[in-house]
This record gives sequence, structure tokens and C-alpha cells, in this order.
Amino acid sequence: MNLSWSKKILEILCEQGVEEFVFCAGARNSPLVLTIDQARGLKAYSFFEERSASFFALGLSRASGRPVAIITTSGTAVAELLPATIEAFHTGVPLVLVTADRPKRLRGTGAPQAIVQTQMFSKFIDDEFDLELGALPAFKTWTRRAPIHINMCFDEPLVDGPLENFDVKSRPVTRAKVPAAPESAGAAALLGSFIGDSRAGDLMVLVGTLDSVDERKSVTEFLVKLRAPVYLEATSGLREVRELEKFALRSGDKILPLALKRFGIKRVLRLGGVPTARVWRDLEDPKVDVQTFSLSSLPFAGLSRGTFFHVDLATELSLTSVAFSGEATNQRLLDFDRSACENLETLIREEPFAEPSLVRALSEKISAAALVYIGNSLPIREWDLAATYADGARAVEANRGVNGIEGQVSSFLGLAKELGDNWCIIGDLTAMYDLAGPWACGQKKTGSVHVVVINNGGGKIFKRIFNNELFENRHDFDFMNWAAQWRWNYEKWTTIPKSPSLATKPTVIELVPDESATQRFWDRYDAFFI
Repeated sequence: MNLSWSKKILEILCEQGVEEFVFCAGARNSPLVLTIDQARGLKAYSFFEERSASFFALGLSRASGRPVAIITTSGTAVAELLPATIEAFHTGVPLVLVTADRPKRLRGTGAPQAIVQTQMFSKFIDDEFDLELGALPAFKTWTRRAPIHINMCFDEPLVDGPLENFDVKSRPVTRAKVPAAPESAGAAALLGSFIGDSRAGDLMVLVGTLDSVDERKSVTEFLVKLRAPVYLEATSGLREVRELEKFALRSGDKILPLALKRFGIKRVLRLGGVPTARVWRDLEDPKVDVQTFSLSSLPFAGLSRGTFFHVDLATELSLTSVAFSGEATNQRLLDFDRSACENLETLIREEPFAEPSLVRALSEKISAAALVYIGNSLPIREWDLAATYADGARAVEANRGVNGIEGQVSSFLGLAKELGDNWCIIGDLTAMYDLAGPWACGQKKTGSVHVVVINNGGGKIFKRIFNNELFENRHDFDFMNWAAQWRWNYEKWTTIPKSPSLATKPTVIELVPDESATQRFWDRYDAFFI
């Protein structure tokens, strides 16, 4: 009954809104793979390596807003799904893990590829189904804002009957709203009390990742009324919104700790995902005399102290009363930020080969309509700091759930748009973490694909923190052969060409900044905030 059981599982998943399946074929999951091969009405992607495949599935799910299934064989193949599952859990992505297993009677025996595959993801899933002998899952508690795990125990013979062509139909599905929690009652009223008289000038706002058009619209309207200084991270989708320009802090995250120490900020309001900015971690210190209030559609406070509500962000902000003040609430801070921005422009002009200056020049060549995917660690901070302010909001994506560097190329390709330009900007070590990622490219129809690898010879974010080469993982590798392996185009830039030869074929662009110029840039940038 393996084949008929597999068919039934596929039909149930399609009823739950799954339209895309990513699988890594093996012997134990052969009933599922062969059944998918006979199915009409779904999209299937074949991958050879489970970790990259699961991040590709993660990107697909984020792009469509629908659940996507990743299917593996048994044993350690299952463990390869853990990093992407953790990221999906922390970003509210409905990833479906379908893992093939050997019969339950073999658990604990040491039989080949027989491990305990259940409870491996227990902290990072909504539900788990450990199935044998044709049993079926019941999705009674799945919120579609976290992964689920279906573990199917297949006995031999694995292919136990004739294969049949069949049609599958998925049902319409929308992103599940945040379930109402008892503790969220009155969040809008408490937020109103926290804001109090916003004209006091001691309030600052940090906006992290916002994951819907409704959230971005609601947050924009709220901030326009509030008029408090606000730091808008690129993944908020609001960094370039013109209505917020007058009170947006644009000189980089160095301005934020200074706002607490020198400009009287005593209250910090966070909206959306946990911020990238370092100051957010500093607020964990109880010695920092600052009150925090957070609202997010994801269930993560990001701090062990302060006030946090897991709510439907758009709804709660629409219910919050804000008195319109007519002018910015802390003009001294905003004026200093403008001076810091002028200093930043001087540095970019005088050090054109420094890493942040190259990021600026690159951003000026990328269409405002393009999808931009930013890798973690230094690239995302450099984009927040130096990228040009496009005419209109950009679509900027990143894996910010737990800030890991695995699977970045694969996530990007899953997110890549079918039409238009797609840009991935990552560090050299991040690229090395996902060398298998380009495998997915030929199986999905996309517009142009450009992967920019900022090769600064190691993990340079740690140079600014520790100044100890042990943390940098220094190397002298390049990425020409990586591009050649996948038959992608390859270009090496030490400056951004005035007219880049952007081929329609997928391209790896190795961007090599000048190390001395970069060090001078950061020394002068940091000195302005002392």
C-alpha cells in the first residue's frame, strides 16, 4: 500500500494549499517520488542535497505565501532540514517536512538509516505526525504560521504496485492571521499609554521586517501621525517611503546608541521583526535606562525584558490613538543625523573603493523594481547604511529569523521573481555555505539572476568586533570556478562599472573591495559618533 498511501498524502497536502514540492530522491522515499512524478497539477523540483533544498523550499513558500513541501529519504537526510526549519519557525513560514522512515520496529537497533526521526524538530514546528501502515495526518492545530512534520514509515517492498497518472487540485489559501491570544487584549490601549505625549521628544521607533502590504501600509500611517525619529531597516519595505523621510534616521545604526546617550531617548518602540541594529541587543542590559515596547505578528519578543505583544500588527496600530503634533518630536536628534549623513556622503565620495561605497554604487545600478536579497552579517548592515534611496519602496528580502548564513543562495532562488531583475548580495563565507544552491536555478522560471559575492577575504564583521584573525576565517579563494561549475557567467569587479554587462544568463559577480580603503572608511565613520 506504499504507493496508494503516498498518493493519499499528496492529495491531502494539496487540499491544505500545497502546490509546490521539493524532493531529494532516495530509496526510502521512492514511493513519494514516483507518485509525484505521475501527478499532474503541481510543481515539483528535484534536488540532490537536503539542506540547500529545504532553504529553496523556504524561499518558494515566502514568495507565494503558500505552504511548500520538502521531501527527504531517511536517516541523516532528515537532520539536514533542521536549519531551514528553525528559520521557517522564526519567520512564520508554513514549511511542510515530509520525511520517509524505516519501520518503527527498527528504531534503536542501529539498523542502516534507522534513527529516531521524530521529535527532531519538536521546538520548531506546529505539529508532528509519525505515521505507519497508511495512517493519515489531521491538520487540526496547524496555524500555517510555522512548519509541520509528517514522518512516513515505509516497509518493503517499497514500490508495491502499479503507478497511476492522477490529477491533483490545490485549494485557495491565504496567509493565516495571527491567532488571538488572551494576553494581547488591550495592546492598543497600552501602546497608546506607552507613547503618551510623543512631543516629549524621548521616544524613538525601530522598524524591523514587515511581511505584508497591510502591515507596511498601517505602520506608515501610524508613523506619519507619530512623527518620532524612526530607524527603518531595509526588510521593513519602508526605508525609501517618502512620507517618512522627514523623521527617518538615515546615517546608519551608529546613531541609535548615541540617541540614548546624548539625545534623551528613554523609550524605544519596536514594530515588526526583531531588529538587525546592534542597539537592540544593547537594550538587554538592565543598566540601560530605557523602556521598550514591541508589537509583532511573530511570537518573539527579542528581549528578556520590556513589554511585548504578539498581535496582528496592522489591526493593533489602526486601533491606537495618536495625537498629531504637526512637527518632528526630537529635531535635535534628526539634525545631528543629517550632519552624520553629510559625513557619510563625504566618505563615500572620498573612499570609492571601500566596501560600503561599493554597496552604494551597486545599489544605484539596481532597478527600484528589482528583488534584492541581502545576506546576513555585514552585507545587510552595509545595505541599511549605504544603499541609495530608490524612488519608491524596494522589495528587500533576507533570512532574519535567527540570522544564520546557511542556505542564502537557495533561499534567494526560491524567492526570485519570474519577471524582472533578481539580485542576491552576500559575503564570501556565506556563498561557501551554500555552494550547492545554484542547482535549483534551471528548474524554476525566473527573470535575470545576479549573485554578488562581496569577497573581502573572510568574515570582516568580526574584525570590527574583535580585531582578531581567529574570528575572520581569512582565505585567498575566488569564485570563478564556482560559477564555471554551474555554467553561470562570471565577472570580477573592483569598482562598479558605469554600464554593467548584465547578461540574461545567471551570473556570479565577485566584488572585491579595497581593504585599506575600507578600514579608513570605518575609522572615519566611527569617529564621527564619538
